[in-house]
Amino acid sequence: MQAPDTSSVTTAAESTSATVRTPRLKVIDMVRGITILLVVVGHAGLTPVVLNDMFRDFRLPLFFIVSGYLFSASKYFDNFTSLLRTRIVTLVVPYLSAGLLSYLLWLTLRTLETNHTPDIAWHEPLVAIAYGTYSGGLLLNIPIWFLACLFMTQIIFCLSMRYLSGRPLLLQLAAMLSLSLSGYALSTVAFLPWNIDVALVAQLFVFIGYQLKQRQLLGKIRIFNLGTLLLIVIFLAAAYFNSYVDMNNREYGNLLLFYTAGIAGSLLTIQMTQLLSKSRFFTAFLTYIGQESLAILIFHYGIFILLLNFMEHNLYDSYLSWFPTTVIAVAGSLGLSMVVKRVPGLGFLVGGKA
Repeated sequence: MQAPDTSSVTTAAESTSATVRTPRLKVIDMVRGITILLVVVGHAGLTPVVLNDMFRDFRLPLFFIVSGYLFSASKYFDNFTSLLRTRIVTLVVPYLSAGLLSYLLWLTLRTLETNHTPDIAWHEPLVAIAYGTYSGGLLLNIPIWFLACLFMTQIIFCLSMRYLSGRPLLLQLAAMLSLSLSGYALSTVAFLPWNIDVALVAQLFVFIGYQLKQRQLLGKIRIFNLGTLLLIVIFLAAAYFNSYVDMNNREYGNLLLFYTAGIAGSLLTIQMTQLLSKSRFFTAFLTYIGQESLAILIFHYGIFILLLNFMEHNLYDSYLSWFPTTVIAVAGSLGLSMVVKRVPGLGFLVGGKA
């Protein structure tokens, strides 16, 4: 089992709280379900590696696009305090809780580990949690970096768009592109706290998702047509010619190819999701996985893959392949989520809900 990449997911907290889901929101839940599964198989060491690298080109951009689609302009443009308060509860609290939970598990496991030579001081992971960004492997539950990043992404997007709203589309696009390029420039100097530089790079993706909703374009995306073939060619070419992509490590390769592959791959995934939505089984399964994406994000690596790594290294001296690791990590996360929701107080700490 390989060390994880650093992609993650748009959390379930980003969805609306409506009981009845519209067809478009069901597709969005399914998209999140597909992408969180791709995240887990990536952390489980998906082979062949070239396939995992290809998924990395679009799965995180896709979640930023979903985040933009779910952003409520009517709710937050005139009430920034509400956005800040809501995102602290639904993103920051789960981030801190999941980070501390993984830290406690790490402390326990390293006391049990045979032939252990401490290479990380006890306080260093706590500092990494506070800093909220990549810290040379010190953020033990690596995928949760995305929660801190998404928090900053939404703050920046809301503050920017509340002044750009109503302006010509090209001006809005130019402003979002400028923010994204500034994030890239900053990342070459330093990895900013709470992934502020990555949040800036993501603004273009969030803006695209926002425009998909504002202009009601999601329902106009056809399942398969000539445009689909063009998108496939564009995505494959961009992914092939660009170098390794990992937003958490600030590795973008060629920026034009990075954005091209991210957007084309995201649109192709949405098209595939619309096709899968014709199946009741896939609709129900992927919708459920998508709605539980926060639980899968914070538990699959920080609890289950961490435990599997410990047992494989210290007890069995053998390693599971990516498929059983994925099944264990996803099923375990779903089961633990069910338990957490039934324990008063834990639902708020881990899921941002009472």
